[in-house]
Amino acid sequence: MKRGFWILMLACAFLMTLSCQNKAKKNTPEAATELFAKAFYTADFAHLYQYTTKKSDAVIQQLQNGMKDNPERVEEMKNTKVEFVSTSVDNLTDSTCTCTCKVLLNSQPREDTWDLIKEDGQWKVTLVLP
Repeated sequence: MKRGFWILMLACAFLMTLSCQNKAKKNTPEAATELFAKAFYTADFAHLYQYTTKKSDAVIQQLQNGMKDNPERVEEMKNTKVEFVSTSVDNLTDSTCTCTCKVLLNSQPREDTWDLIKEDGQWKVTLVLP
């Protein structure tokens, strides 16, 4: 009985440690950029709101409205295969940075750079109108 208890306790401790490491990994500029990029490249507007600052909502809304006129393009984007090659961070401070993400979109190379801000303790991409 004691042996089973200790095995169960070790398993719980291992799972808790693993869970904490995954959560910490997701709150990095690289992880935030990759989550945003995947949503951006695949026209996943619902998730774009999660990975961007509140001030970016208007930009996403404009993107969404613009895509309503081209449903074929939206469907094409939803089927885009996204493979991450590398994500690098530049100009990192406590609350801002720039991330460059190199990807293959349907085997075609692409590189984009985004500004990130720490908002409510989470790294988020900030979008601005040109």
